[in-house]
Amino acid sequence: MGKEALVVKREILFKNKHFQGFLSFKDFDFISLINKNYFYAQRGDVLENDTSLQQIIPYVVIINPETKKIFAYRRANNTNYTETRLRNKWSIGIGGHIESTDDKDPIQEGMMRELREEVSMKNYPTPKIIGYVNDDSGVESVHFGIVALTETTEDVSQGDDEMASSSFLSVAEFDALFKDETNQFDKWTEIIWPTIKQYLQ
Repeated sequence: MGKEALVVKREILFKNKHFQGFLSFKDFDFISLINKNYFYAQRGDVLENDTSLQQIIPYVVIINPETKKIFAYRRANNTNYTETRLRNKWSIGIGGHIESTDDKDPIQEGMMRELREEVSMKNYPTPKIIGYVNDDSGVESVHFGIVALTETTEDVSQGDDEMASSSFLSVAEFDALFKDETNQFDKWTEIIWPTIKQYLQ
């Protein structure tokens, strides 16, 4: 049996609040809604094309509060990164599916597990949820992001070969990447960057 992913029925998740883009956690309590209504579904092509279910994805941004820099990385451009639609794209979010092994406090445990899998740090500070990201177009239409920040003054390096490169960048440096048309970014990074930028400034 393959891995499972935590999901919520789309009609339940968006029944009282539907939005496009970024939404602050202060504007609606999606966490309680998810915790009351989630179940696990088999991962694979069927799930990736099932628009009746939203796969809940933690999306953690790592910030150095002293240098005001963010951890940014470019995904691998080969089979090291399985999701072909996101290969070679820049991102500031560390995340992935919440698995059934994360089950005591699935959102928090899923965030911490993804951090430990994807980046190498001496200490892993608990992420602080700041909001949600939703994009009904393209690859992310079946995913719902829980955006969180984790702050560290320590070194962070890539933990696996899903990343082609990574480093801490200043706001100006990351903005410069954006202005260079040869660079591609995942959609969620594009959506949340203005909020993160504001936080850093």
